[in-house]
Amino acid sequence: MNHATPFTVGLADTDALGVAYHPYALQLAQRNLESWLASLGLPLAEIVKNHTWALPVVRVELDWHQPLELGTEGETLLTGVEPGSKSLTLTHAIQVGDQKAATVKVVHACLDRTTGQSMMLPTVLKNVLPS
Repeated sequence: MNHATPFTVGLADTDALGVAYHPYALQLAQRNLESWLASLGLPLAEIVKNHTWALPVVRVELDWHQPLELGTEGETLLTGVEPGSKSLTLTHAIQVGDQKAATVKVVHACLDRTTGQSMMLPTVLKNVLPS
């Protein structure tokens, strides 16, 4: 399963040396999540407006393999989808051409927004996940 979201490193994404700093990798993973959900027919805005569940981030693993400099173009690939009973773990590869710049593994808990408690992944989400 590969879902790709393109990116270009902008000035606001870099430090004083013109290199992307670690929150940028998390932003790329979040943008890829949102794009992927939309491709599955579940745009994030629709989830927020029409459902009582959410997928907050509860764990992140980030490994940089090479720096991303100002103006660099690439894509964030969704390379792994691991559904749990009450969570969803996604692995994103930040690619520049055929080179991997970073790997971001994000664990999203499934949360009932009305109670603030964890919940099972909703059927509407489970039905569109790759098997």
